[in-house]
Amino acid sequence: MVIEQIKERLEPSFRAFAVRVSDGRRFAVPHRDFIALTSRTIVIIDDKDVSHTISPLHVVSIEDSLAAK
Repeated sequence: MVIEQIKERLEPSFRAFAVRVSDGRRFAVPHRDFIALTSRTIVIIDDKDVSHTISPLHVVSIEDSLAAK
């Protein structure tokens, strides 16, 4: 379900968003090129070009990015 929610945000009307995970970390997705999805994995590249592999089970929320407000 989380993967589907993220896919919806990547549609043509893309707006920057962030993924918050169960340990409190927040990963910004400023552009669709910064995220990759499979059925079991989310990979987000941060502003330092470091990749973060996240299990959808650990996603607590998907929120609008502060930069997008």
